[in-house]
Amino acid sequence: MESTVSDFEMVKSLRNARVAEVEKAQLGRLAEVLAVADDSIEAQVYVVKLLDVHPSLGKVSGRRLLADLGVVAFTRVGQLTASQRSGILTAVGESQ
Repeated sequence: MESTVSDFEMVKSLRNARVAEVEKAQLGRLAEVLAVADDSIEAQVYVVKLLDVHPSLGKVSGRRLLADLGVVAFTRVGQLTASQRSGILTAVGESQ
């Protein structure tokens, strides 16, 4: 039974980390989300979900942007190349 509790806690922490990243994107802080380490929990969020909620894009524009950049819709943040990250940030006006 003890393993079930720890499994539950692990799933809960994964979900909370993902929700936090989506909330950052919703606030227009996508650069912060895309800067996470590729092997972190936060890097497991689907890019399409982040673009769906970003204030300057939305569902249709976000998916069109991904297609233009050659990114498959269900690519995770940790799977993006540096040029794809840069292209996304430029498109949403958060380029550095």
